Parts: sequence; C-alpha cells; structure tokens
Amino acid sequence: MPLLTSDSTSGQVAEHLGALATKVDEIAQRAGVSAAARLDLQTTLAALPWPSRRRLGLVLESARVSTSDKAVREAVAVMLDVAADVWARTPPPDERDND
Repeated sequence: MPLLTSDSTSGQVAEHLGALATKVDEIAQRAGVSAAARLDLQTTLAALPWPSRRRLGLVLESARVSTSDKAVREAVAVMLDVAADVWARTPPPDERDND
C-alpha cells in the first residue's frame, strides 16, 4: 500500500508505524499469543483473539482522533487498513477452532 505522504514525512510515518507495530506485539503478548505466532505484523494480527482485536481497534482509533500530527494519523490509517485486511481473511483463533 503506497503512503500518501511526501518524502519528508514518509520517514516519520515509518517511525510511527514501527511504534504501532510494537504496540500490536504488546497487546498480542498480553493476550497470550505465543512468540511463534508473533513473527511479523500480519501473523500477529491474525493470531489476536476477538477481545484483543477490539482493544487494538479502539487504541488505534483513539490515537487517530486525539492527534493533530498528520504523520501519526497516516500511520494509524495504514495500520487500520492492514488490520482490516488481515482480519477479513482470518477469523479470530477461537472462532477458527470451532469450525
């Protein structure tokens, strides 16, 4: 997904994306997601159970509405898009186990 920023702010967006990815990993770790299921952002997002997906969505939306920093808003928008894409393709683990 291409970023919508100029070159001068794309570095800032990348930094914010890194911080958001760290937050995703923290939420997954607290949810009991194993280290093996947290190898990269997409596998981590896919391994999140429903309550943690909801919590992450709320954290991201809160960050988006509470900042005036364009780079933060853009990083959050990218992270929300990635999460939505992963979650559309992968039901939460507890729902997968019931299939």
